[in-house]
Amino acid sequence: MKYKLIKQRRYCCVPAVLSMILDRRKIKHGTQENIGCELGLIVPKEKAHLFKKARTGKKPPAGYGVQISKNDCSINDYFIRHNIPLEEKFYPLEKIKNIKNFITENLKNDNDIIVCFNNKLLFGVGDCGHVSLIENINNEIITLNNPTRKKLNKKVKLQKLIKAIKYHGEKNRGGFWIIYAK
Repeated sequence: MKYKLIKQRRYCCVPAVLSMILDRRKIKHGTQENIGCELGLIVPKEKAHLFKKARTGKKPPAGYGVQISKNDCSINDYFIRHNIPLEEKFYPLEKIKNIKNFITENLKNDNDIIVCFNNKLLFGVGDCGHVSLIENINNEIITLNNPTRKKLNKKVKLQKLIKAIKYHGEKNRGGFWIIYAK
């Protein structure tokens, strides 16, 4: 297994997968909450007591969690602030000609692939955005390292994942976030 599996804190799927990536690359980093705060973590007011620093507010369109679509909260901004020699690039489905080949090539090139999708459509719970890391693709079966607090490793059909990505939508960053070494 390429990644050390980490259970996410509530609303911290993006910080959890970033922690897994940084651990794999042997790069020191903060806690999920610290990473989340730098990425604009917003939680419901009634859950604020679970965090030391999280902001509260109206539920964002993509759901509670980080706000990486804002420039000062982006993953690349986080990498720059911490002198981390990585770069993130977003690929919506519409920009990829052959998704299976895209995944295979990125894995072969030792890039990290974060996939953003609608959790309810893929896993049946929580009608919100969620991210996981793609560990492997074998024919039409994707192995996800899923940072949820329950099952951490999931196998899903590529077509079901594509449907969940489309449902979440490009405006909510549904798609693939490739992490490259600079």
